[in-house]
Amino acid sequence: MNNLLLIWGAGGHGKVVLDIARDTGSFERIVFLDDDRRRAGVTFCNCPVLSGLDELQRFAGSAFAVAVGDNRMRSLCFERALGVGLLPTALVHSTAVIAPSADIGCGTVVMPGVIVNAAAVIGENCIINSGAIVEHDCTIGPNAHISPRAVLGGGVNVGRLAHVGLGAVVLPGVTVGEESVVGAGAVVLDEVPARCTVVGVPASVVSTK
Repeated sequence: MNNLLLIWGAGGHGKVVLDIARDTGSFERIVFLDDDRRRAGVTFCNCPVLSGLDELQRFAGSAFAVAVGDNRMRSLCFERALGVGLLPTALVHSTAVIAPSADIGCGTVVMPGVIVNAAAVIGENCIINSGAIVEHDCTIGPNAHISPRAVLGGGVNVGRLAHVGLGAVVLPGVTVGEESVVGAGAVVLDEVPARCTVVGVPASVVSTK
């Protein structure tokens, strides 16, 4: 059994990550790190809260997960934690159904009710949120977020730092480019270029970065 897990981010998302970590039964002690120094020394969900990047070095060699919803910020936190010797761990809720041939990247959090089917590959530091479906042969790049109840058909490719919104549907074989956003409830029929936002049924581009 691992002795300790550090969760970076003591907010609403952090509560869910904490529940998943407890559900695994793998950790004797869980602590939070939060960037708000005013929270240092308090407790959050019965766990101590530390603050400040200098605290990271104290936990070199310990497991960590980042509980930050914003993809780019989560990516930065992940790299900083790696840089001081923390060890990213994937957290998978016991109600998630993960095919034996699927691959879950280090630091990724898989929430309750998720289905990940055969030969899907999920990169590091992703969020696969509650009730999402990732069908066979999908590829999800690092630091992406698949929102609650989103559905990815077979062979979908989601780029790094992309975000598929609540209840969105991406048809089989479609690519969502890196850093792009698929709006809530959208139905994606065709390729989504990198660094843009698509919404609607069928989804169309409404803005670009």
